[in-house]
Amino acid sequence: MAHRFLRDPEADGWERSDFPILCQSCLGDNPYVRMTRADYDDECKICNRPFTVFRWRPGQDARYKKTVICRTCTKIKHVCQVCLLDLDYGLPVQVRDTASSTYSGDYIPKSDVNREYYAEEYDRKTRLGTDYESSYGKAQPSDTIRKLQRTAPYYQRNRAPPCRFYARGICKRGAECPYRHEIPVTGELSRQNIKDHYYGVNDPVAAKLLRKAGEMPSLASRQQATAHRGSPPSYYNSPHPPSPTSYPSMNPQRMGAQVPSREGFNNGPSGSNDAQQRKYYSYQNSSPPSQGYYPPYHPPYVPSPSPDQQYHRQPTGLRSPPAMGAQS
Repeated sequence: MAHRFLRDPEADGWERSDFPILCQSCLGDNPYVRMTRADYDDECKICNRPFTVFRWRPGQDARYKKTVICRTCTKIKHVCQVCLLDLDYGLPVQVRDTASSTYSGDYIPKSDVNREYYAEEYDRKTRLGTDYESSYGKAQPSDTIRKLQRTAPYYQRNRAPPCRFYARGICKRGAECPYRHEIPVTGELSRQNIKDHYYGVNDPVAAKLLRKAGEMPSLASRQQATAHRGSPPSYYNSPHPPSPTSYPSMNPQRMGAQVPSREGFNNGPSGSNDAQQRKYYSYQNSSPPSQGYYPPYHPPYVPSPSPDQQYHRQPTGLRSPPAMGAQS
């Protein structure tokens, strides 16, 4: 660190930032999320340089998350600072590099001195606007990437981890336990490493996705089958939008209205049923209603009586009762 202070007292090499680089899944679905920022709180898991750590809770039932790598390493690989997945497709680095026939781990040095120098040079190029190394998102995605990409955020990834005390049968907190009371899944997916995720080497999640992509049909054959059926091709498995429906207000016939027409009812012979139907049908280009169609009955409008007639009417044909003691 001495060479930095001798060259430039301000260039300490430590990262200062105001907001992290995250994907939508890690950020959560809460638009009012609150974050805590701690300058130089931890060192990057890749370049071992101190950086600004952000910590937040994505949702009510989610666990607290924080950034694990610095912004420089994030920009080099174009990944999220938390999950280390691609920001455009939501895929691991190994899947993205294998599908695009590129390996981005060769030009990133592994030694401490070279890695530190490479990070400084990348920051300098970023300030000058000449960071040509990070070209992700500029090339067209391959067939494998289009098949495996995640187009919607996956918030189930933010759930709390399984309770280890519950797995051993000694958890005493019950419903108040902030962790999930589930038996943890063991296997190759339980052995993951941050550096393997970042460099795209020996990633079990990426290996599983690549095996899944090999079993899926190609998009070219899927488009040909779709075009053969007559519907337009689609890259996604979403259903087609429904056809526009006609509302009763668009057709007076369905509303039961009979509007006299000004023309078109003298085309047929006199006395024909078709001419009589067209007389009360407004749309001349359409066929008249069928014979079994009966429009609903609408009674004529009768105004309500005035209050004087409603409450002050004298009864007719009735005699008032005789007074007390009167003789009939």
